[in-house]
Amino acid sequence: MKYLIVLATLLFANHVSAEVTERDGKFLSMFNIVRFPNDHCDAGDSRNGTCYTKEECSNKGGTEDGSCASGYGVCCTFVTNCGASLSENNTYFESEGEEKSHCSIQLCKGKDNIVQLRLDFITFVINGPKTDYTATDALTIAGASVGVGGIASSLASRCLTDVFSVSNPGGPSPPQICGTSTDEHMYVDMGADCVDLTFQLGTGARTVADPHWTIRITQYDRGYTNLAPFGCTQYHWKQDSDSDGKGNIKSFNWQGGYHLANQKQVICIRREDAQKRICYGVAVVTDFAISGTAAVAAPSKNQCGGYKATAPYTGMFADAVIIPSLDDNAAPPVTLAWSNLCGQSFAADTMTSFCTNRVPFVVTFSSDSFEDIGEESTAGGATKSNNGFRLYYEQKSS
Repeated sequence: MKYLIVLATLLFANHVSAEVTERDGKFLSMFNIVRFPNDHCDAGDSRNGTCYTKEECSNKGGTEDGSCASGYGVCCTFVTNCGASLSENNTYFESEGEEKSHCSIQLCKGKDNIVQLRLDFITFVINGPKTDYTATDALTIAGASVGVGGIASSLASRCLTDVFSVSNPGGPSPPQICGTSTDEHMYVDMGADCVDLTFQLGTGARTVADPHWTIRITQYDRGYTNLAPFGCTQYHWKQDSDSDGKGNIKSFNWQGGYHLANQKQVICIRREDAQKRICYGVAVVTDFAISGTAAVAAPSKNQCGGYKATAPYTGMFADAVIIPSLDDNAAPPVTLAWSNLCGQSFAADTMTSFCTNRVPFVVTFSSDSFEDIGEESTAGGATKSNNGFRLYYEQKSS
């Protein structure tokens, strides 16, 4: 009998050992294997976390913010500051209020199959671009500096004091930005295992004494069903629209009141089920002001995006919002001869919206390095404005 008891004890111990084997650090009891995925979770205060066991969260340096997985896990949040290197999903990159010059973090893939990052600017306030265009900084032709001739140009709209950038080896980097872009976002198609997010804060004349930011960083693997199309700086879909199905897109630093130089902001909008076309409009005419005067006439819109090569060089603008295959939203619609919008295009004629049936739905804002002083003063009694743009969009089934 003694031998039978020993044998039974050994069999039971072996069974328990198999049962309590850990997989990915999940909590296990002697009698049950409790497994749950490391999905994102709601940590409260509009924050996301990752569902881990209590021990995992502690070992990874996270903070417990509520429970998940029916109470078996904790919603673990990660906040990082300058100088860190990390790979956790749903990480928050925050300023501490003491940053004076260079502030950078290195963000690496949490898994081998990560292909894309989304950066949500919960808050984003740093020094804006230069806005003084009264002094000539260069003579330019076709957006490039020349020794003689050309247009008297300014460095207005350049980020000369503070700048935020993403270094993405082997992949496309979003444009460098500055100013105020709270509630905006960026996508990054990862070309290597790690990218650097960097704030360079200058010591010159400042309009923002206390630069601050909170950026939520989300990693997406190649199996995620709502990846942004490759090369998109931003990606909007139905959840970004109001109850009437209308959404809006903006140039970076729209809140700061001046659009930025050296931009290639590619804004992609997901085509929803059964929708065939998309229309764009403004709430007020000042919602569109790209490097031109209010006196710009409709026929000159197709000149946006290029300069004349001979004098007089004025009257054309290298900065433009580009929407392919525009029509006039009439019944029936008439295809327009131009796709580039600049100046105060929505104030220059009676059209309140433009539409296109070109898919995918993409709007590109392109700007060069300079502003034309000749056009900055007045034309037809109207003062030039460089606010940037805020366009409302609505998808239509026909």
